[in-house]
Amino acid sequence: AKGARPGDQVVIEMIRFPSLDERGEGVIIEVLGPRGEAAVDALAVIRAFGIPDQFPPEVLAEARAVVATFDENDFSGRVDFTQQCVITIDPIDARDFDDAVSLHRDGRTGHWHLAVHIADVSHFVKPGGMMDREAQKRGNSVYLPQRVVPMLPEAISNSLASLQQDRNRYVKSVLMEFTAAGARIHTEFAQGVIRNRKRFHYEEVSRILADLPTQHGASEIPDVGVEPEIAAMLIQMREFALILRERRRKQGALELSLAETELEYDDEGRVTGAHRAVHDISHQIIEEFMLAANEAVAEHLAAQEAVFLRRVHPAPEPEKLQLFAEFASHLGYRVDLHRDRFALQRVLEESQDKPEQDAIHFALLRSLKQAIYSPASEGHYALASGDYCHFTSPIRRYPDLTVHRVLNRWMKTGKVGGNWDELMALGDHCSRTERRAESAERELIKLKLLQFMEKRIGERFHGIITGVAEYGFYVQAVEIPVEGLVHISSLTDDYYAFDADSHTLEGLRKKRRFRLGDRVRVEAVRVDVGRRLLDWRVIR
Repeated sequence: AKGARPGDQVVIEMIRFPSLDERGEGVIIEVLGPRGEAAVDALAVIRAFGIPDQFPPEVLAEARAVVATFDENDFSGRVDFTQQCVITIDPIDARDFDDAVSLHRDGRTGHWHLAVHIADVSHFVKPGGMMDREAQKRGNSVYLPQRVVPMLPEAISNSLASLQQDRNRYVKSVLMEFTAAGARIHTEFAQGVIRNRKRFHYEEVSRILADLPTQHGASEIPDVGVEPEIAAMLIQMREFALILRERRRKQGALELSLAETELEYDDEGRVTGAHRAVHDISHQIIEEFMLAANEAVAEHLAAQEAVFLRRVHPAPEPEKLQLFAEFASHLGYRVDLHRDRFALQRVLEESQDKPEQDAIHFALLRSLKQAIYSPASEGHYALASGDYCHFTSPIRRYPDLTVHRVLNRWMKTGKVGGNWDELMALGDHCSRTERRAESAERELIKLKLLQFMEKRIGERFHGIITGVAEYGFYVQAVEIPVEGLVHISSLTDDYYAFDADSHTLEGLRKKRRFRLGDRVRVEAVRVDVGRRLLDWRVIR
């Protein structure tokens, strides 16, 4: 059996599935290694979700051929942006950098001039080539804890296309002009070359901004360890991002604050804890600038009557919104659906930083339809945008690469094209690979958290009730973002009845209640990693 030992994780091919009369039968086709090892767990999830993680030799050969012919000092046919103050801001552990930004404000008009430079992957990956076909099959890169499965060979994704500091790199540039109030009034596109002046990570920018004046135009800029020109630009970026953010809010954009988990590791890669991901001003700067560029590209292509792959988020069904409104009302929030999205926006804002925040935000998410890739012009409901597409991450998303190619054709010929049926099929495929990647990431994070909790049996945590059912209620710990079940059988002080309307378990004699959003104190009593289960017990 390929040398497999007890405790090893393996991949099997089924010969016969089990029935009432016979046991199942399979053959081991790959031994991954001992359960619990970081690399083995990641590989098990990759195999379970059918994620391709090895590039065929012909794909790697094509990538090497592109590397051999690339000259980063060849600027022919491109606009030279290398003298501009251009920076990148990414996660601290990022390896590929596909977006860079530059901003200045016209002192005479007060207008903002934002340049968003995106890695020109389309220069290296040609339609119909081996790399293109493999990228299309993968649909996107997959980001797992301590492991990335890239969409493109690393010679491209981590080198030639990546906007590395102090290197000349090819880009597609979106050059936008905004009024002082953040209304976009002009957009241009360019094939460009940039030289990234500084590679920042989010935490670094947040620390720097904490020591800088809140408004541009200050007479003195303190020394924060970066060039004064960059420090001045960061001040402007913060100010302009907040203007764009407020403008989106007034248009009715919905901002769901859903907890993302970041794992913590020791020097040997073992999980030592976890925390909620921070979404502060440094993240908001890049988020707002990328949203602006995506919208500008989509509106331009729509005006040209192009058929292109949009990012579509259809409006929710009225019945689903009514159910959400009833749910929110039991938690004390009035939702006037006659005000449509603004009523939803208000309840999201009012529940921010409250114990029931996760319950409210997740309940609304379940009421909305899933965002998908499609050529249909259905708008983006959550962003309150009529035309929207993904353009800013072509290193890791195939739909972005297709949009680059449509823009390429328009820039070179003034024409646009696109096959509706082909894009419908491609959009469906990329939507599925995106969901697969998200599910794989969630699965591995949950696995690692449960392995961490195996060593925490008996420890006590503060928690928030995130779901209630007739068999018990789910609690997410505050100290570490892991969720487990308090089974109703462990509530031995009373007989508890479930009220579905108010999402409550209530004791019939003592009237003790456990309601969605309540804070409780729990103790970890059992972990079953194989079944992905964690059981809590309520502490009085």
